[in-house]
This record gives sequence, C-alpha cells and structure tokens, in this order.
Amino acid sequence: MKSFNQFLSENVNISGNASVGTIIIGGSTPQSETVGESFLADIMWQGSIYRIEMVTQNGLPTKNQLTEHLQQEYPGAVVHQIYPVTESQNPYKVTDTKRYHPAKLEWI
Repeated sequence: MKSFNQFLSENVNISGNASVGTIIIGGSTPQSETVGESFLADIMWQGSIYRIEMVTQNGLPTKNQLTEHLQQEYPGAVVHQIYPVTESQNPYKVTDTKRYHPAKLEWI
C-alpha cells in the first residue's frame, strides 16, 4: 500500500477522447473505461405508473426498443416517456424503481 506522500507525489495525466475516458497515472499504460448514460422512464405496468432509472452504454433507446426490452421483466409494460439524466457494463440495467400513488399524489 502506498503512503500518503507517495500518493501525492504521483503524476496524473488525463488524456484521450472524452467519450472513452482514458486515464494515465504515473506513466502507466492507458486504461480505457466505458461510460454509461443514465435515464428515467415512466412505464405503465399492471395498472400502475412506475418511474424506473436505467443505465445504458448504447445511447438512449426509443420507446419501442425499451418496451420490447422490458417485456421479460415487466410483461405487458408500456413506456410512456424517457428522460435523460446523466452518464455501466449491462445495457438497460434497472437501478431504481418508483410507483406513482394517485391518492397521495407522489412517487413511492
């Protein structure tokens, strides 16, 4: 393990394409890391509206593409809207789900 002083004395060079994100630390060989894009989607499933957060590396999907992908996990789901959020390995990974509760007028 490095000491704090060794850590501070290292050179950090950030270079490469912004979409690839190449980082070179202390003269080591470049290591590329893939960057994903997060988005929210409102879906109707079993009579309720859900807002799910997902991550993809392939750019934002269309409503039809996302509807087809969700049929395995949420059969009969219909995508109403897709909202881009921010920038992982598995495309369309669900990271958070909330259901709209009409009586409370909020997402739970």
